[in-house]
Amino acid sequence: MPAVGCPFPQCDYTTPDHDAAVVAALLNAHAMTHAQPAQQPQAAGTAAKVERVRRPSISQGGTTEDWSYFISRWEDYVKATKIAGPDKVIQLLECCDDRLRKDITRAAGGSLTNKTEDEVLKAI
Repeated sequence: MPAVGCPFPQCDYTTPDHDAAVVAALLNAHAMTHAQPAQQPQAAGTAAKVERVRRPSISQGGTTEDWSYFISRWEDYVKATKIAGPDKVIQLLECCDDRLRKDITRAAGGSLTNKTEDEVLKAI
């Protein structure tokens, strides 16, 4: 059987002159190169995919050391996520375990979402 060219436009692949079954197998194998997206090499200086930043957590009854560590992690979280305003307070409240959040909400006489970050940190 004469050589057969690839049916995809702008592809210059041509099979060698072989038996029809071999030519069909070669064309099928070659067609797989058109089915897979080309891998784009990572350009120099581009950042790799970064994992999401995990929100820190705090629970009732922690030590002074636990609190210092939480504050450090909270500052890192705020910087990494660029949260601000009411979202910042809501995320801070979400750091509290259920027991702690229930206690500070009760002590505040209701929702803390209308408070500032500093007020919520003092409540915690």
